[in-house]
Amino acid sequence: MIIRKLELKDIKEASKIVGKNYSEEYEKSSYLEMEAMFKNYIPPLYLVAEEKNKIIGLIGYIQSRMDYNVYNIFWVNVDKDYQGKGIGTKLVKEVINIIKKKRNANMILLTATKENTLRYEKNFQFKVLSNLKNDKENYNLMGLKI
Repeated sequence: MIIRKLELKDIKEASKIVGKNYSEEYEKSSYLEMEAMFKNYIPPLYLVAEEKNKIIGLIGYIQSRMDYNVYNIFWVNVDKDYQGKGIGTKLVKEVINIIKKKRNANMILLTATKENTLRYEKNFQFKVLSNLKNDKENYNLMGLKI
């Protein structure tokens, strides 16, 4: 398996993973967000995990516009057929390592479902900053000081 930067041609395949894991609505949202990587002044950046020319996972991150020392991680998704094999962990580790090399980076933020909170605490030392709720679920805002 290799991890590489998302290319324009990958967006449809990568957003389908989000759709399978969440919903068609999220698939459309993720498609537009990934497309922004190629259009915005401060673009989000995405990495994909690829095996045998098939995208099996993705992760996105962006520098915060409110505080340039803070980075946000989002769309950590692995194809359901490949979950439980450490692919998501490898993607998160890769992005944390990239962010740590950025000048003045000092905080990474992400949101996690209740079931993923323990993984982020155990594997990466993220801390819960706040418990949040939307119309569908409860989740946590988590931070990692670097």
